[in-house]
Amino acid sequence: MISYIQGTVSKIDEELIIVETNNIGYGIFTSLNTIDSINLNEEIKVHTHLYVREDKINLFGFLTEEELDMFEKLIKISGVGPKAAIAILSISKVKTLKREIANENINYLKKASGIGKKTAGKIVLELKD
Repeated sequence: MISYIQGTVSKIDEELIIVETNNIGYGIFTSLNTIDSINLNEEIKVHTHLYVREDKINLFGFLTEEELDMFEKLIKISGVGPKAAIAILSISKVKTLKREIANENINYLKKASGIGKKTAGKIVLELKD
């Protein structure tokens, strides 16, 4: 497990950042909110989730533990993979997302790329408490 990576942002792409520490660049998939709030050459601490499948190993990163926690809750829901969870976290801050889930606002969740009515309904059902 890699709990966090602290280092310098050496590259920012549409869906991932590269954080360099000790001469190693870690490619970390992250939400648009995170990408929008960091700058190139900035020193950051990224809380991470290591996603391992037989055909891939990916790092997903978040500036707050709250965002990491929401990501981990989302990927436990059937039909919500890590890319879908990142898309959901890209539409708003966690506080807003929690409020919309509590209000059972399925249409709000459908704003996320790849999230349809059925998946949005599952998310609300699983996380509304």
